[in-house]
Amino acid sequence: MRREANLASWQGAMALAAAMGVGRFVYTPALGAMTAQGAIGAEAGAALASANYLGYLVGALVMLVGRRLQRPWPFRLSLLALAATLALMASPSIALWFVARILAGIASAIVFVSVAQAVASRRSQGVDPGRVYAGLGAGVALTGLVGGITADMPWQTQWWVAFGFLLLAAAVVWGFDPRPAATPSAPTATRPASAEPERAQAPTPGPARRERPPRASWPLLLGSYGLLGAGYIILGTFLVVLVDTQLGQGLGSWFWVVAGLAAVPSTALWRSIADRIGPAAAYALTLVLQVVAGVLPVLVGGVAATVVSAALYGGTFTAAVMLATGMIHLGVRAAAAKLTALYSLGQLLGPLAVVPLLDDGYTGAFVVAAAINGASLLLGLALVLSLRRRGGERAAD
Repeated sequence: MRREANLASWQGAMALAAAMGVGRFVYTPALGAMTAQGAIGAEAGAALASANYLGYLVGALVMLVGRRLQRPWPFRLSLLALAATLALMASPSIALWFVARILAGIASAIVFVSVAQAVASRRSQGVDPGRVYAGLGAGVALTGLVGGITADMPWQTQWWVAFGFLLLAAAVVWGFDPRPAATPSAPTATRPASAEPERAQAPTPGPARRERPPRASWPLLLGSYGLLGAGYIILGTFLVVLVDTQLGQGLGSWFWVVAGLAAVPSTALWRSIADRIGPAAAYALTLVLQVVAGVLPVLVGGVAATVVSAALYGGTFTAAVMLATGMIHLGVRAAAAKLTALYSLGQLLGPLAVVPLLDDGYTGAFVVAAAINGASLLLGLALVLSLRRRGGERAAD
């Protein structure tokens, strides 16, 4: 079983690296190259980003109402479809770009929800969420590295490299089973693999198990996570172009590498922190650092502050996803899909909200992102208090 759990962890990591780290976040360094080479303007770039987030919302809703789609073949076809959309981005048609990014959002949401639900239900079997979510950071680092190396090449190069990686990743994870584990208390021979996967939990160490936290804590997690979707994606969308504008053309992709490299070990680090202080408290702490990441380039500026900002951003955004989707045992059905749906709605609205500010540069967008993440933090702190008041912090893990 341990060997199978290790294989599933690595395959889950590769799936997130492909679908999220590359399939979605290649747009950040690619937007820098496309803007610099005159292929797209700032406002159109923000709208194109939101097209992807619209698709992600649709995909999350599809997984919410069509839970039987969490099967191997929808998972595999989504990876192949995502690869095809990256190839389409190398075309000269902006209308086709919008279609491609919407479809990419749908496909990446299906892959993410499948992996998140499967990992959450298999922790008792040894599947390591820290390792799985580290794949997302590795994919981000890869897109930044490719963007930096190809800075003097046509912008289409980044999309073709991403296409090739998606095909490779699909081959590696082809055997991954995204079906969640059955609830241990139910007979595995008769219980459908898709039935209420979010109720499966890892055993809690200690002489006695706490009661599950009540549903009253769920709206706080849902609201905080939805706001974070809007705040973090503004930073993620415009970090590269902000650096290119302030510090010099072509440098932004290397800062994106910093974000990705910081994200790789962050999930294991935050998993350890969550084991010590509880997942909700660890999640709230990531939000504090997200706020700092948003204000540093604005209030301080310069290379050092922006490097720190990129590292804080990368070191917390994947961990926040891991921690939030790990706290799905609050008596709510299809919790991971619901979280992802609201998160993607925030992602859709975030870039659109800052479009009126882009004529004057990108610093205003970062201020808005910090404010939104601050609101998410307040709800996150309320979540900590709610769980501790009911003695349910550990049970939420």
